Amino acid sequence: MKLHNLFGAICVLGGTLALSSCEKYDELFPAQYHCVLNIKDAGIRNVELYTTDAEGKIPISIMKTGSQGEALANGTLVPMQEEIFQAYCTDNNLGYAYLPAEYYSLPNKDLQFGNQERYKIVEVILKTREIQKLQEAHNGQKYALPLLIRSSEVSVNDSMLIIAPDIKSPTIGLTNAGFVNAVQFSSHGEATLTYALQLTLPTPNTWGLKCSVAPNEEAVNVFNQYNTQHGNRYKQLPKEAYTLPNNGIITFGEGATTASMDITFKRSALAMGEYILPLSITNPTVEGVNINPTQHTILLGVTYSPDKLELKANQFSTNSIANGDGTGLTGLIDGIGAGLHFHSNWGTPVTDGTYGNYIDVHLNKPIQAIQFDYWTRFENGNAAPTHIKLFTSTNGKDWTVLGEIKSGLPTGGNQKYSSSIYHAANKFTHFRFAVLTSTAGSMTSGKSWFNLGELTLYGN
Repeated sequence: MKLHNLFGAICVLGGTLALSSCEKYDELFPAQYHCVLNIKDAGIRNVELYTTDAEGKIPISIMKTGSQGEALANGTLVPMQEEIFQAYCTDNNLGYAYLPAEYYSLPNKDLQFGNQERYKIVEVILKTREIQKLQEAHNGQKYALPLLIRSSEVSVNDSMLIIAPDIKSPTIGLTNAGFVNAVQFSSHGEATLTYALQLTLPTPNTWGLKCSVAPNEEAVNVFNQYNTQHGNRYKQLPKEAYTLPNNGIITFGEGATTASMDITFKRSALAMGEYILPLSITNPTVEGVNINPTQHTILLGVTYSPDKLELKANQFSTNSIANGDGTGLTGLIDGIGAGLHFHSNWGTPVTDGTYGNYIDVHLNKPIQAIQFDYWTRFENGNAAPTHIKLFTSTNGKDWTVLGEIKSGLPTGGNQKYSSSIYHAANKFTHFRFAVLTSTAGSMTSGKSWFNLGELTLYGN
């Protein structure tokens, strides 16, 4: 019996001690830790927003903690006072300006925690496009919204959340802009050719984005400027010579960062020559999506080239040749390399006031369109052409001016020049390549000479 009573007494004593411990548990923590509200992940939060949305919703997690975490708790999410925030930025070397109240809203700023609630998600709504305009009006100044929790009922952690929005405008651009050699036709090649026009977007498409490409006034103005800079060698591609699928509308797939369009070109609608199709991006279907100002226009080069003429040395003649320097007229067609060049006479220079030093080509059949490539001498450009005139004839005696080139000619060694395609009023059987001046001087008013590493003709 004594052992039984002793065991019972120990149990009663243990229960008493346990009850006493529970009653004193809260006394282990200061009152300010009984129930506490704080912002999870406080500090600076850089938020990326896009102008495709007029408003950006920023979720904020508010936590309820403490030794009496089951207690009811009320509080309010409020912005820090501007003067205090600017002083904080100065002390911490932060370059933010205070975001004015008209650029955001706090629709659920009042916090009411039930006894079982340990956290709440509240939202800050930022007026994305308006903030961007504010930044642009102040030279790109970055703004921030500092938030604190206030409560008269429970403790609040000293944590502060600074929301720093980074406003971005999704920008459509062309993968390739400016002049691009798109397709080249020949009389014996394909009747239709395609070019894949590709557009880019810096962030995955989530907006059902579409846009158009068109030869609009802006694109045509870019073409005209480019053509003027290049001696008006190009014509604008006629509309019957190409097809833009879906009337030029391009669709970005869901989540895509690129989109493309296959443009089809038709040889049957072209005369031999060099053309440009100017296109600019237009009409993005989503507000807030911009067009890249440096990647929005492309000049698609479309060439319908004459056929290469297979020439032999006996088809060439000249009024000036340097025997023993290079390989004579054969030097025009024997490849590119050291010593494989044509050189007009420098030992006894020939001066001609009309034609300078020239090379004549007797063609195998009449043609009306002609184009040429030439290479400067392999070793150097000491006598590279700097002023060229082109002539045609039906008998090799009476010559008609076809064209003149005074700019854009290469003056270094082993450099290639490709001419425009020239169209004569009538068919011809003789072609004169006349050099009036070179880097060595004038062949019309002084005693000088020129050389070429190779000469290739194309004609139909």
